[in-house]
Amino acid sequence: MMDKSFARRLPLNSAIVKSPYWVSPVDNKGHENFMPVGRGVVSSPLCGRHAGFHVCKNIEAHEGVSVNGVDYTGKVAVRHRHYFCKKSSCPKCFIRGWSVRGAGSIESRLFEGVKRGLGKIEHIVVSVAIADRDLSEYAMRKKCRDALFDRGVAGGCMIFHGYRIDKKREVLVWSPHYHVLGFILGGFDRCRDCVHVREDCASCDSFKGKEVRGYAKDGILVKVMAEREKSYVDGKPNVFGSAFYSLNHATIKVSAFSRFHVVTWIGVCGNRKYATPKVESEVTCPACGDVMKRSVYVGFRPFVKDVGSPDYEAISFRPKFNEFGEPNFIDKG
Repeated sequence: MMDKSFARRLPLNSAIVKSPYWVSPVDNKGHENFMPVGRGVVSSPLCGRHAGFHVCKNIEAHEGVSVNGVDYTGKVAVRHRHYFCKKSSCPKCFIRGWSVRGAGSIESRLFEGVKRGLGKIEHIVVSVAIADRDLSEYAMRKKCRDALFDRGVAGGCMIFHGYRIDKKREVLVWSPHYHVLGFILGGFDRCRDCVHVREDCASCDSFKGKEVRGYAKDGILVKVMAEREKSYVDGKPNVFGSAFYSLNHATIKVSAFSRFHVVTWIGVCGNRKYATPKVESEVTCPACGDVMKRSVYVGFRPFVKDVGSPDYEAISFRPKFNEFGEPNFIDKG
């Protein structure tokens, strides 16, 4: 069952106002069996229930550090813990539950590919040919997968997106495409650093050359996105961020009779090649990267714990001690 009403979804998850993908109505005429993630009903009474805090008290490492405009100098970093289900349709859990969990798995599996010598992780978008947009998702996926192999993509994960934003109408319209995180044979740096115009690519043996010739043949556009910024904490490409972004506005199939896979693995990253490594469950501090500890809040200033409240903040900061010199947080267990 899907819930298209923004008015009903907002009290369940105030974060949906942050993205037009989560706010905009859907024009799905002719494609009623597909819907963006997070448009269903709440899966369980436990969904979104507050479960405690993760806290980093390393205020020395927070000196002079600002994250998203917040100065953490002299403050402890606080992250809420909640119970989140594993369903992509749940309006409470699809962002901080399903998308976060899935992004961690994707990042872990791709980093394993890097260790195996597959090269640099690239973010690619492959758009279904206009003539093929009314095919079954299985047929569209197969054609796009073949196009990726034709252009020189060795493997990775494909994440289905059925809709794009129509900025004039402010609605989501049917425009099927796939976000791909994976590896390109020979890499993409040669094309990324090239100063030639697109017309000069047709005779080149690089990725863009293959893309120009392939597009003329099958009408499928394959575009490599800009490199992700390095993570502030560890200096690695922010693969988690790309995966999280791709998942939190993906598209699911509305069906009670078949299991739909939003994410599929192809090529050298296929399920028969190697399994997803176990994802570490440690929660790291956004200011310094240290592991945050489960803690009990014993201070006086209350927290907003309801994810549906407009005043809710998933990550915040507090003084280490209250006005009486007593600690605001005590490590749990």
